[in-house]
Amino acid sequence: MGDYYMAIHVSELNIDTYRGIKSLRLENFSSVNIITGDNNCGKTSVLELLRSLRNPSDFRVWRELIRRDSTNVMEGLSYYEGFCDLFDINEEEMYIKYGVEYENEKHEIIISGEVSEDELLSTEYMKLQGFSIGGRRKEQDYTLNVKKIQMNIHLDGAKASESDVYEGQIRYVPKGVSKNDRGNIIYISPSRHTTSYVYLNAVLDNSNMYEQMLDVLKEYDEDIISINYDNLNSGRPGRGVYKILSKSHQKALPLNMYGDGMKKAVLLMSAAIAAKDGILLIDEFETAIHTSAMDRTFAWVIDMCKRLNVQVFLTSHSKEAIDKLLKCSPENTSSMAVYTLSKRDNRTVVRRLDGKTAIEVQDNMGLELR
Repeated sequence: MGDYYMAIHVSELNIDTYRGIKSLRLENFSSVNIITGDNNCGKTSVLELLRSLRNPSDFRVWRELIRRDSTNVMEGLSYYEGFCDLFDINEEEMYIKYGVEYENEKHEIIISGEVSEDELLSTEYMKLQGFSIGGRRKEQDYTLNVKKIQMNIHLDGAKASESDVYEGQIRYVPKGVSKNDRGNIIYISPSRHTTSYVYLNAVLDNSNMYEQMLDVLKEYDEDIISINYDNLNSGRPGRGVYKILSKSHQKALPLNMYGDGMKKAVLLMSAAIAAKDGILLIDEFETAIHTSAMDRTFAWVIDMCKRLNVQVFLTSHSKEAIDKLLKCSPENTSSMAVYTLSKRDNRTVVRRLDGKTAIEVQDNMGLELR
């Protein structure tokens, strides 16, 4: 792969309070960071805060954190409920506070919230709930008392933005927000592959990467010949589909007709390229990947991230997957670290092991990394 050095864009994350996390200090991040631990210990919450670094003072970024796969509002969950869930439900005060060292700069982010009531015309409230009011006459309007959460974001001690979200609101477009996003941060949820969304444009434009990826994808279809973008039958630009040509089939098949393993592998490999010079966040990275294909798939992703200056954060509660990842690319093991989260006395605590030590204590001492 040549002389490349793995990236470290974020060196530490200190969480005072966020969701169910209290007083968690994550230091000395490496290039590849595996975050593990029991269920509900805060693994995904850590990824969420890292994801917010794209622009933590922009409510559009926080809106994405309470959406599923950045496409749909979570089923049965309004934006009001989603934002309320970002705060610690065991505390009366609605307060989020965390600090980060990102690209050698330290920043502190504080989000405060307060619930109150407001008067809204029924037509205004119906719009927030996603209803079409059509030809509704003005005299049919009436006043409603509706709960709302008033939120403020402070960045490094200065007020950066504010926004109100109403109970039952499923349409939410923040106003007056910054468009100055910094950093290239890509987040992959555990179910993202089921949408068949991938980042293949950058791959198809690079013949060397394309050939390497096809070689790894033979783990999923040994007869694969090519992947191409087909826009001929969509009728609209940008609405085509990626198709895989294989000796196993008489014609090219859309990617979404393949199994979850193939879709997840294509997603992870293409995301590694799309995250160039940035951060790749993968929640439950082993989902849908068969153990027999983990070695080559994970090794390719890690090596490509090294080439493209990408820092990686992954969560998992699978002992086998963590072991596979630690050992898949021996030359990069020294650039890995394992963070094990656990709950203790109403606080979240962490144990950090570098990659080589993690392998040693697991193989020779039987220590559980999860």
